[in-house]
Amino acid sequence: MSEAAPAVRPWKWRGPRFIAEVFDGADEALAALDSVQRGLVSTGFQSINWLTVLYEDLASARGAMPRLVVVTERNSGDVAFILPLVVYKKRALRVARFADLGVSDYGGPMLGPALLTKKRSIRRAWRAVRRALKDVDMIRLERMPAEIGGRANPLLTRSGITPARHNGNVLTIDTTVDDFLRQRGKKYRKEVERCTRLWEKEGDARFARAMTSAEIARAYVGLEEQQSARHAALGSKYILNEPAYRAFYERLVMDGTECGLGYLFTLEARGEIAAALFGILHEGTFTLLRISNGGDRWSHLSPGRLIILETMRYFVAKGVRRFDFGIGDYPFKRGFGVTEVALYDLIVARDVAALPKTLYHRAVAHARKNPAIRGFVRRLKARAGQA
Repeated sequence: MSEAAPAVRPWKWRGPRFIAEVFDGADEALAALDSVQRGLVSTGFQSINWLTVLYEDLASARGAMPRLVVVTERNSGDVAFILPLVVYKKRALRVARFADLGVSDYGGPMLGPALLTKKRSIRRAWRAVRRALKDVDMIRLERMPAEIGGRANPLLTRSGITPARHNGNVLTIDTTVDDFLRQRGKKYRKEVERCTRLWEKEGDARFARAMTSAEIARAYVGLEEQQSARHAALGSKYILNEPAYRAFYERLVMDGTECGLGYLFTLEARGEIAAALFGILHEGTFTLLRISNGGDRWSHLSPGRLIILETMRYFVAKGVRRFDFGIGDYPFKRGFGVTEVALYDLIVARDVAALPKTLYHRAVAHARKNPAIRGFVRRLKARAGQA
């Protein structure tokens, strides 16, 4: 990303029914969002608490300009939806995309009180958005769920929608965690019970939420060190060690705990952190964002699985039953029996220069979801591995 464009004063484009207002810069965008946030539904990654940290800290560090697009119904003045975006320069293209920057699993509009149920209304509202974003070459709205807060995502009716590269992974606990373990089968339950006994035998076994500044600092340092050590051992790239991302998460953990968005847990034994977990709670769903373990020293406990189960017990006792494991297909998620949730992209070229990239993305997305093509790619990879 290159340097962000200078902030622009708010302006309006008035269509026949909908008004699209644009607010550029963190201060303008957050002030506008604060004034209309009542009655909005969104994913946790588009909540005002999440966006405040992302817009004020991470966006400037990554050279992206915060931009909020507020679409309202002219007659009633009610908000139809809001797009929390960032605008940045990618090579020769000026791109507007959801405020993601590598830390948000899902994108999506914030849905307001003005319900958009008819395709004609959605088309008019989207037309207002496109006119309001006339200064960008490409609009990239990625990893959108079909439903947001129990309501249909109106943007999925737009031309150009394609399947996203990743799916979400969600688990609902209907009764108790013990019942859930029994439903997973005898072998799975016995293994969990064995690991739990081993953990308790270690001495001073403890699961806790970090609440005070000192507790949060200790738990977060443990989480960072464990994750860094794992990626170093694997030789994989780890962007969360970069200063901008470290600063983002440090503030998110601290401020998020204070406002009820962030939850940081530790699984401990003998005074040591065997595992740590951080996630966000929004509208009755806890989303797991980062998890770590102490490596070989604690591997006999399967501490990652234990801390997730203890986290579930913590939230089920508080009436929270929906757990989002985020994007990515990992074995530990399959072990919990998560349900895949389809996600979608909407990428629109606003300039001829952006058209090749847009068409390429759509072709790849459709090919990725084609069983015959997926099978062909797997066979190619298998032959390459045998060569």
